Amino acid sequence: MASSLHLIAFAALVSGPLLSAQEDGKTWSSPLYGPDWSATPALSFAKDKIIQDFSYAGYANGEKPIPDLAGAKRFDVVAGYGADPTGKTDSTAAIQKAIDAAAAAGGGVVDLPAGTYRVQPGEGNRYALCVRKNGIVIRGAGPEKTFLLNTATEMREKIIVLFQAPSKAEWNRREGPSTVITADLMGPSVEIPVADVSAFKAGGWAVIRNIPTKEWVMDHGETDWLGEENKIGSIRYYRRIVKVDAERKVLTIDVPTRYALKVRDKPQVYPKSGMLEQVGLEGLSIGNVQHPGKDGWKNLDFAAPEGDYTRRLAESRGLPGDFAATKKSAYDVHASYAVTMTNVLDGWIREVNSFQPQGNTTGCHLLSNGIRMKESRNVTVERCHFQHPQYGGGGGNGYMFRMDSSNECLVRECRAEASRHGFSISGMGCSGNVIHRCLDKDTARQTGSTGSEATEGRSSDHHQWFSHSNLIDHCTADNSWFEARDRFYVKLSRPRHNLTSAHTVYWNTEGLRNSFHPFVVWSQQADYGYVIGTRGEVSGVRTDGNYPERKERTDPVDVVEGIGKGDTLSPASLFEDQRRRRLGQ
Repeated sequence: MASSLHLIAFAALVSGPLLSAQEDGKTWSSPLYGPDWSATPALSFAKDKIIQDFSYAGYANGEKPIPDLAGAKRFDVVAGYGADPTGKTDSTAAIQKAIDAAAAAGGGVVDLPAGTYRVQPGEGNRYALCVRKNGIVIRGAGPEKTFLLNTATEMREKIIVLFQAPSKAEWNRREGPSTVITADLMGPSVEIPVADVSAFKAGGWAVIRNIPTKEWVMDHGETDWLGEENKIGSIRYYRRIVKVDAERKVLTIDVPTRYALKVRDKPQVYPKSGMLEQVGLEGLSIGNVQHPGKDGWKNLDFAAPEGDYTRRLAESRGLPGDFAATKKSAYDVHASYAVTMTNVLDGWIREVNSFQPQGNTTGCHLLSNGIRMKESRNVTVERCHFQHPQYGGGGGNGYMFRMDSSNECLVRECRAEASRHGFSISGMGCSGNVIHRCLDKDTARQTGSTGSEATEGRSSDHHQWFSHSNLIDHCTADNSWFEARDRFYVKLSRPRHNLTSAHTVYWNTEGLRNSFHPFVVWSQQADYGYVIGTRGEVSGVRTDGNYPERKERTDPVDVVEGIGKGDTLSPASLFEDQRRRRLGQ
């Protein structure tokens, strides 16, 4: 599971026969992904090198295009509900009425014609606008024509546009009886042997859940997590049941499992429905009026003036006990989001940008975070550009694109700029997601009150608690980098972040500049991680950590192939090639 000290420089060779290259040097391919590659090989996550099948990411497993809804019912927020496109008066109630009318009609398109629409969360609400029914799409006239302007600056843990399934859709809530898996599944599997199949039917949905036990924690050497097993989350795969074999007591699922499941840990399977489906946001820009505070934008200024978290924060950093005696500016904007999708299945966000509202003298677009997907599956986010948060402090601020405990989601052709973390994957339940042809530019930035300030956090990362088996494909870092490493240094978090990933693949990564480090990928994962092909001015790869005493936790050293040779890697995109293979395109 850890790595030895390794900084693999530009064009350096790694020991061993890594490349199957043509003699003329024009193209090469990875021996882990050849003509005989299988999506469900008879291999073990704990011992073997496995390139998994990531082709299921995105809307409808990639098997259908995102619908254009040309024949859907339309709800014009201006003509039908009195919203003000001039931005002079607040339009929150009018737009929400249009959303509610679409919900009552069984779905439809909520049209926001060209203009600027002021919104803000109502009293007692954690959102400005909310979609809770299937089949509703909020559509602007284009990101250069329709502008959604949030005027509230006290947005702590609030959201401008929220898509959320009705209550009880959370993946950890059992729906009916659960059953246990009856045989160890050590590699990618679509056949799940269980004790009882009676609660399941073909076409239904289920959660496969593995709650970490003490033995699971010790398998990974994570003694810091002992006693914290109920806080680090759980492996959760949201899967459609394709077939129920009552005689063999086997459930066949639509997407393979993505990490070892041992009978010892009593992994469960239980039915789960109630997800919010066929919802979308498209064709507009979102911005927030800047917070007027002139100070209080430091890394820890988000903390509440009192409370247990603040006490632990002070202890961990050697700060005086009264360091947060008064509320700072960052407190008001902490953990706010422009858009959040929670418990969404087959949704999308496309051609949605952030923008700098008139009067924002610092240049900020957002108070803190951009887009978040939480416990969602098959959501596509494409052609979006989010940038310039006012606050990028600790505790979850300044992320432009974030996936939390989500499965098979796709972020494609998106751009993050001048933020703490451009693209971030977090949580043990986060797997099978793909970041494809995206750009992270100018990491470790916030506007604060001056317009240009540094943040302590940086890069596009796997953030905490063993997210696993994700793909970063054909992406570019411009004065940033991509990483999945041991974050043992994060002492404040209880439990600590520590091992952030296993079996994640970085495929054909480009580095344009990096004023921080001489590498474009930092991969230090549990079991194996994979860096296949890099290119660009900064194409080095780092595979060691900052704490030699934790080496055993991330051994063996991650697989690295083709440093500086990404331009001739075949296929250029793993995701696109795997989708072609599966769908026969």
